[in-house]
Amino acid sequence: MEAADAAGGRRERQRLVRVARGLEDGDLLVRGARVVQPATGEVFEADVLVAEGRVAALVGTGTGARAARTVEARGAFLAPGFMDAHVHIESSLLTPARFAAAVLPRGTTAVVAEPHEVVNVLGVRGLTWMLEAGRGSGLRVFASVPSCVPASEWERGGAEMNGAEVAETLRLPGVLGLAEMMNYPGVLGGDAHVWNVLEAGRHGRMDGHAPCVSGRDLQAYAAAGLHSDHEATTPEEARERLRAGLWLMVREGSAARNLEALLPVLRGRPRRAMLVSDDVSVDELLELGHLDRLLRACVAGGLHPADAISLVTCNPAEYWGLHALGLVAPGYHADFVLLSDLKDFEVLETFVGGVEARPGQTTPPLSGGGVDLGPGWDTATFDVPPHWPVMVVRPDQITTGVGAPGTGDARLVVADRYGRGEVAACWTSGTGLTGGALAVSVLHDAHNVAVLGGSDADVRAAGRALENLGGGVVVVAGGKVRASLPLPYAGLMSDLPPHEAAARLAEVTAAARALGCTLPYPVTTLSFLGLSVIPALKLTPRGLLDVNAWRLLPREPENQPVVAGTGP
Repeated sequence: MEAADAAGGRRERQRLVRVARGLEDGDLLVRGARVVQPATGEVFEADVLVAEGRVAALVGTGTGARAARTVEARGAFLAPGFMDAHVHIESSLLTPARFAAAVLPRGTTAVVAEPHEVVNVLGVRGLTWMLEAGRGSGLRVFASVPSCVPASEWERGGAEMNGAEVAETLRLPGVLGLAEMMNYPGVLGGDAHVWNVLEAGRHGRMDGHAPCVSGRDLQAYAAAGLHSDHEATTPEEARERLRAGLWLMVREGSAARNLEALLPVLRGRPRRAMLVSDDVSVDELLELGHLDRLLRACVAGGLHPADAISLVTCNPAEYWGLHALGLVAPGYHADFVLLSDLKDFEVLETFVGGVEARPGQTTPPLSGGGVDLGPGWDTATFDVPPHWPVMVVRPDQITTGVGAPGTGDARLVVADRYGRGEVAACWTSGTGLTGGALAVSVLHDAHNVAVLGGSDADVRAAGRALENLGGGVVVVAGGKVRASLPLPYAGLMSDLPPHEAAARLAEVTAAARALGCTLPYPVTTLSFLGLSVIPALKLTPRGLLDVNAWRLLPREPENQPVVAGTGP
């Protein structure tokens, strides 16, 4: 499916007009529906007439509208297809076609993918692959161009992108704008590379990413030209962003859950708000759902169903300039979903372009992006400087806390997976792991190897197991692999059917819990412990980063303590 929002050819538009006027039969008639119109907050009875993949007209029931094919809605609610305005498909651990298989039955018809995971591994080739794979997925997959490759000066992944490359990729069909600018210290500090990227994206949408940034710093961040933020975790932060003119993306994913805290803001019906998943794993997609789960939470939290639906339809479409998506109205793409009710949001059928949605069955090949830990890995030791603070892991947020030295209970090791031989270790608390090792090649955003484990032997065994898989997720105990999920696509994604990938991931989670891990989604949480632009402590192959002070901690003691702060 083309990831584009073209206006359509003259012939197609003229036929659409004839069908709307009743001079010609349509291609599809959905009869007897209750149409949800988020633009007005109404729900009304209508028949929906479709031609050329677009809505031709909404007509009164029983008016005799005709089409080649009729679907009887029988009073079901007909709403625009859901759109995720900010999602990393790779974080589902699935390729785009397999991701589509998981979310199409949940009513999602379009996503704006932020492919900085695969781009940090493979560069521009990863972006073009994501667009190609998206076209064959069954979803409308748009993309934003990663702005931070690598995410910061403290990380090294498999690729780098400068302002000129960003400018070039912004011209690719299906690309809508600049992705989240995570290096907010670079924005505020006038970093030349960061500002070259900003200037490259200046004439389109530019997503923001400003965790814990407030006051004059938030005003400055908005003044730099960013348009949105999805890092608000409190009502105060959310309102501050809205007052600064930023669009509020309310995030509810597997590692960061902010919706419940921000419901008081959404009940105020802010004009510039939307719901996004950001990062959501395959097991949660199948167990709890995608945007339908967020809609259930919104309605249970007091929002009118039409207002909730606007947060995943017309609002994100307006934000991204997708003027033919987001409503069920004449001339709009016939992307809609039939729902049994507006409380549980049970999806009866999903349509894309006026056709019952079906996921793609093939994924284009993608070479490279495996794991190379180097020959020294087999004899490596992973000592932690005794004066380093402990990284406090939070089960439902991607921020971390700061604990006193000597209070940790599980060691974290992060190793370069691109053959450079760099490795560092620190102590963590809050994971519950008491033995063995959990290892991943998914580590935002440089995607090195992260191992949460005990003995050096188990850490080494887990790393070599990842090498043998070509990337993935493994649990090791006593030097033996207990469970694994291979991720052969750039060490990030599997092309297994969603239920099979989820079953393998469930085995990994169960094996981690058998080692004492108490995290609800251990793989997803572990994958964020190296993200250098999220406070307060993060571990890179170069060492432990104090994000608030924006510096690597020295390996020798000094008098300046690390404290939890609100940002640089």
